[in-house]
Amino acid sequence: MTPRDRPICDCTAAELAVLLADGALSAVELAQACLERVAALDSRVNAVVTPNPQVLAEAEASDARRRAGQTRGPLDGIPYLAKDNLETAGLRTTYGSQLMADNVPAEDAVSVERMRRAGAVLVGKGNTPEFAHDIRTDNLLFGPTRNPIDLSRTAGGSSGGPAAAVAAGMVPIALGTDLGGSIRLPAAMCGILGHRPTPGRVPVYPTDFGWDLLVSHVHGPLARSARDLGLMMAALSGPDDRDPSSLPDSGVDYAAAATGASIAGRRIAYCPDLGGLIPIEPEVADLCRAGVAAFESLGAPVEEAGFDASDLMGIAAGTRGFGMVGRYAHRLATGRDRMTAHLIGQVEDGLRLSVEQVTQAERRRTAYWHRLRPVFERYDYLVTPTIGAPAFPLDGALPTHVGGKPVARYYDVYRFTYAFSVVGLPVAAVPCGHTRAGLPVGLQIVARRTRDEQALQAAAAYTTAFPQHIVTPSRLAALQ
Repeated sequence: MTPRDRPICDCTAAELAVLLADGALSAVELAQACLERVAALDSRVNAVVTPNPQVLAEAEASDARRRAGQTRGPLDGIPYLAKDNLETAGLRTTYGSQLMADNVPAEDAVSVERMRRAGAVLVGKGNTPEFAHDIRTDNLLFGPTRNPIDLSRTAGGSSGGPAAAVAAGMVPIALGTDLGGSIRLPAAMCGILGHRPTPGRVPVYPTDFGWDLLVSHVHGPLARSARDLGLMMAALSGPDDRDPSSLPDSGVDYAAAATGASIAGRRIAYCPDLGGLIPIEPEVADLCRAGVAAFESLGAPVEEAGFDASDLMGIAAGTRGFGMVGRYAHRLATGRDRMTAHLIGQVEDGLRLSVEQVTQAERRRTAYWHRLRPVFERYDYLVTPTIGAPAFPLDGALPTHVGGKPVARYYDVYRFTYAFSVVGLPVAAVPCGHTRAGLPVGLQIVARRTRDEQALQAAAAYTTAFPQHIVTPSRLAALQ
């Protein structure tokens, strides 16, 4: 079936780019189709919290460029959503917080600026938990974002609004952010793809911390195809002096890397639970094991291998606590009564840390890297489950058991992603199957240091071979 024969909401950005180039579709028609789908579905999903009133004007400008032969590239005219913690000039950016309810930035985040430069059309802002610090997307301003695959369940967080919008076909692509897993977790829960770039690959500005705070909070893409991740990375990557930690141009064509080229001969290490550290549902474990074994059919040998991750929880507590204090402690004095209890709790946990505890965590993080590093001397990729459980029910307390066993902290099922955030490795998240209840399950593909293109290449090879795992928006029973 060609893109011309498929519903617009099912088409990827790359497919829509072909239709735009051929004149089979205009940018205005495409934007209108997205707006119609938002109008039809978002009262149930709650992904788009601030629509862009200029969306049709931006689409008209794209059509005018195309008529004049001045198209800016494959993303010109492609609609996208930006997470609501990404600054958008002239358009409200709330960070999901009552403290920022009326915030209208004067300038764009670099990632938004670069999407504009590529000609992409901003549909609006995607919901996020307060200041993007929770694994479920809910806040006091807009309420919860629901998973379009099962509206009773979370879409994940903290890029839950953007991920849900992509899964529901409201937009083909979206911009998210990722600290401990905020792109990869909702991608896994919603049955789509996401990429956490190497820190510095996509410049972060504006920010109060030009060199960030120990573990980097990065900007990156969400999509329904690896090809689209590559197109976005091609537009987003490259240095910018406003971000003093941004990386030099790698010279890599990320769009070409994400075309589904062969990974035959690449060696893959599979680490199913980080040495028993992370609880995992048996059905999720089985799907992930089958999913990673499928790399063998692509000519990439898989071996079960691991490393000592036993002090990950302490590293996460110390480094994350430091960041929470740096970013939000100053808000408690005057804003506590308008902040979520979850965010307050994280800041207060950080305030209880001593400087010595933070530096000990940083020392352990360095030792952790040197235990992980040898894995990449033998293997090209390290693959793990993205999450130890599928999306949990939204209307109620967090589960207390995983795989029938009680857990003290349910959030530990999400530590797979933090395990690689703390060492700054590039990671692509891909769907690898569905539970018997129809809920998506995902793998994360961790590449060698700074090799974003290799993560994208593996994601492309895998999803090209197994496209059935990616959500098809027009077939979502929950939205019919």
